[in-house]
Amino acid sequence: MKKNRNDGFPLRGNLSEILLRMKFTFVLCLCAIVQVFAAVNAQTVSLKKQNASLEEIIWELKEKTRFVFLYSDEDIASVQGINIDVKDLRIDDVLTRCLRGTRLTYSIVDETVVLKMKDRKSLSNLPQVKGHKVTGVVTDRNGNPLPGVTIVMKGTSLGVATDQEGMFMLEVPNDATILIFTMVGMESKEIKVGEQTQLQVKMEEQVNELSDVVVTGIFRRTKELATGASITISGDELKTIGNQNVLQSLRTLDPSFKIIENNINGSNPNVLPEIELRGTNGIANLDANYKGNPNQPLFILDGFETSLQKVIDLDPNRVESISILKDAAAAALYGSRSANGVVVIETKQPEPGHVRISYTGDYAVTTPDLTDYNLLNAEEKLQLQLEAGHFDLKPTENTTALKAKLEYYNRLLANVRSGVNTYWLSKPLHTAFEHRHTLYVEGGDKAIRYGVNFSAKLAPGVMKGSSRNTYGGGVVLSYRTQELIVKNDMQVEYAIGENSPYGDFSQYAKLNPYFRPYADGRAEALFDPDMPSDFKKGVYRNPLHDAVLNNVDRTKTFDFRNNLSIEWKIIHSLTLMGRLSISKQSSNGEVFVSAKHSKYVNMGDPTSDPDNYLLRGEFRKTDGNEFGWSGDINLRFAKDFGKHMMYAVAGFNISQTDAQSTEIQAQGFPNDKMTDISFAKQYYEDTRPTSTYDIKRLAGFLLTANYAYDSKYLLDLSLKVDGSSNFGSNNKYAPVWSVGLGWNIHKERLLADWGKISLLKLRASYGVQASQNFAPFQAMQIYEYNASHQYNGIVSSSIKGLGNPDLKWQKTKTWNGGIEVGLWNDRLILIADVYTRKTSSLLSPVTIAPSTGFTSYTANIGETENKGVDASIRYTIIRQPQNRISWSINGSMSHNTNKITHINNAMKKYNDNMIAANTNTSTPPQLYLEGNSMNAIYTVRSLGIDPATGKEMFLDRNGKITYNWDSRDLIVAGDERPDLEGVVGTTFMYKDFTLTANFRYQLGAQKYNQTIVDRVENANLYDNVDRRVYEKRWTQPGDVTFYKDVKDTEVTRATSRFVQDENVFSCESVSLSYDLSVKKVLKAIGAERIRFTGYLNELFRVSTIKQERGISYPFTNRFALSVNVTF
Repeated sequence: MKKNRNDGFPLRGNLSEILLRMKFTFVLCLCAIVQVFAAVNAQTVSLKKQNASLEEIIWELKEKTRFVFLYSDEDIASVQGINIDVKDLRIDDVLTRCLRGTRLTYSIVDETVVLKMKDRKSLSNLPQVKGHKVTGVVTDRNGNPLPGVTIVMKGTSLGVATDQEGMFMLEVPNDATILIFTMVGMESKEIKVGEQTQLQVKMEEQVNELSDVVVTGIFRRTKELATGASITISGDELKTIGNQNVLQSLRTLDPSFKIIENNINGSNPNVLPEIELRGTNGIANLDANYKGNPNQPLFILDGFETSLQKVIDLDPNRVESISILKDAAAAALYGSRSANGVVVIETKQPEPGHVRISYTGDYAVTTPDLTDYNLLNAEEKLQLQLEAGHFDLKPTENTTALKAKLEYYNRLLANVRSGVNTYWLSKPLHTAFEHRHTLYVEGGDKAIRYGVNFSAKLAPGVMKGSSRNTYGGGVVLSYRTQELIVKNDMQVEYAIGENSPYGDFSQYAKLNPYFRPYADGRAEALFDPDMPSDFKKGVYRNPLHDAVLNNVDRTKTFDFRNNLSIEWKIIHSLTLMGRLSISKQSSNGEVFVSAKHSKYVNMGDPTSDPDNYLLRGEFRKTDGNEFGWSGDINLRFAKDFGKHMMYAVAGFNISQTDAQSTEIQAQGFPNDKMTDISFAKQYYEDTRPTSTYDIKRLAGFLLTANYAYDSKYLLDLSLKVDGSSNFGSNNKYAPVWSVGLGWNIHKERLLADWGKISLLKLRASYGVQASQNFAPFQAMQIYEYNASHQYNGIVSSSIKGLGNPDLKWQKTKTWNGGIEVGLWNDRLILIADVYTRKTSSLLSPVTIAPSTGFTSYTANIGETENKGVDASIRYTIIRQPQNRISWSINGSMSHNTNKITHINNAMKKYNDNMIAANTNTSTPPQLYLEGNSMNAIYTVRSLGIDPATGKEMFLDRNGKITYNWDSRDLIVAGDERPDLEGVVGTTFMYKDFTLTANFRYQLGAQKYNQTIVDRVENANLYDNVDRRVYEKRWTQPGDVTFYKDVKDTEVTRATSRFVQDENVFSCESVSLSYDLSVKKVLKAIGAERIRFTGYLNELFRVSTIKQERGISYPFTNRFALSVNVTF
């Protein structure tokens, strides 16, 4: 059969198609090969290590990548002290950094990394040239020898290394040879040898490669090129202070961040602290205009606004860094929310590599701090009452009353003689054990990464039955290509807060020690049912009886948040980023007071007054829901034009928050087992269910530009315009802007060549910031419905609040000047800032004619000025990275003053009312007067106790001595804000151990000592009192004393006699950590890292004022341990 030639070969006409297919196949293969090569070499890694060995680095790289490493243990054994902090860097760049200054080189073949010693030519094989021998010694700045320094002749691979004494010997040619000295952790150095035969070389320590950036929540900037006042603190730094909430650690590390000590609520885990950043701008306690604290900074969590409660509950182990943006140039990005500064928190993001599991256990023992309480014992207290005449017959009493008193005295005396001496302060307290468990799983490759976190914190308070327990979890997913990054972060949290059933701690400080807490093993409602009526002027009910009842005071919250971000690198210099956040929060609060509570002991009677008796017991239930969403889109431009560097951002943001809450109060419950509201007899007297609804909308656009010339001369410009529903209809928009200038003087040639100054930078900024931290609907006219009044089936409504269409944002003009100094390769670092903040348009209720049916409406009025200085210094005494030893000391200081520069007539009326209302109280009034501080203490000037009469003498407003206290004579007797406060501390690192200690000081403050007023001078002697009640008491003419006669029962009002200077020194924190580096142990349990840290927080406190602290809830001392294991 004749074969068809076309059976084996295509027709000639298809040849071009065949060639095309072959070309296409070749191109595909080539692309595949290139792609594989690129994929291998483009594997990126994030790495953060301090004082690590090369072996540790290799182990971590193996975990985080697919690379296999081949090397000799002998070759890498001497490479120690590597400091590196990089994010998303190629593997070859990481290796280059780690091997810099060593005698090692590397090569990458497919996914295998080969480490080996650099090839050296033998001196005997070189052409014979005339030369000479050079010997020498290499030391650090302090003269300590440096072993293992690599010394090579420039342009060759010929070289040697120093021995254990830092000495070397090398034969070099006679021509102009240059020797290069390199070592890990030290700056490389070049020396021209010439004809020298002996060299003494000093090497400088290398600056730590930790990231030096400013995180704004919108973008990151190199701090060297920033003009604003800011600081960035890593999560690891926070953990050196303590394992409590992040804000407690933050205040230790930055002097301008202040947590106001709450002498009433102490360490109550369910009470939020007051936070200030660089002092106070707004006036607090003006009705309910402000939503929370008007001076609280804005908190940003992973790019979106969050609440103070969520920051308090945040697991510190999740925190990557915290940046504090203090002035206008740094914080103006946040527009009408920036006046009080911004705290930006970034959580940890998953890193690529094999699956890594990290567990952190934080354990703490908290003990109540009662060192400031000094009460009378049972015998002393009974004797005091006897001397005060409590058991004497009054002129208006008969002998029956006297008999009852004497019988009561005999019963109390019998208690004392039988050994009753109850220390009531201990009854509601215990030593609490707090623990938090955090589990984090992460992994992925260069494209897809994941992180899963779980946490549980069980935190009982030192008052029995009080606690705040939080449970959280989340998933972070990210997808990355060369041009695109997509990230989604979903987090949920559930919290339960319980208040103590033992009630207010202050009542235990008043209970008399001669009372028995239990009778026949039970705590009765009344200590003595036959107690004479006079003695009921003190605390006569037993709170231990109430503590065992089925009382409830509980709050539950559930939070859900999902953050989605997309970042698209359009071209090399242009990036578009869009973000969307959705949050949902629900809360439920229940308060139930049993009908058996001692507060009802005198309420009604089951037979004679059953109506009131059946109203015993009460219940309050609150439910709240909040839904919010926030989105922004930003276009970033970054470009270098030779020595010119430009960075610019244009963006738009929009957000809305809806909040709704309801409250129901009821009373009359049969018993303490029936706690549901359905068992109530009726709504609480004169109340009905209430509901509130808030909505807040915000939209704005942002323009910011940063210019730098040769990294020396810096210019920042920012403009942010916000429109907010909180503003009046005539003032919807808030333009916020800033200008910043900077000069990196150390980069000037004269200083750069000198080498002593590693950093010298001047900064200055000016701008206008704004605040809208007040409740919604202040600008709107509000109506309420009255369902109890209707006409023809139509429910009536009435105006509840007058609107103010001119209500506008609170404006703060901020000026800041700063200097940053680094000497001797940053061995000494000094940062100082001086600032002025002038705030106008403060919120205040304005008085209007009563004929309108209202007494006031909300308006912008009042101005304040806030000035201050912040400074911090750190000096590294010892820095030997090659020996893994360092020792540094640090200090910080903050000085801040404020004054009210203007108030309106409404505020003057407020002051007049406060003065009038203060005529019969021992507490100084809170006044806001022009020219004075917002922290001023107002009292009448005292001249002390008259020795002749035992009465207090005053100096009136006309300069005359008088015995009459008059509120019109009030003066400024002191200021509660310290003249100076800050922290001093030290950090010592030796091998795997790190010791850190920080101590806080406050100088130059004044305090009105309410303890000696209420518990000594005006003491209710029917209660237990401070021991000082016996001291310096006037008893007879001629006595020169501080206190009046103990029998004088007239109330002592606010006088300067009780204003005392306060200086405080306290132990903020002491921590000792140990990194387990025994490789055999780590490999045996399959762990990559194990770290133990012990903490002592609030170990002691010394004050020049002796006053009771933690009135309603005690302060604590804290002893903690943290264990971190990474597999």
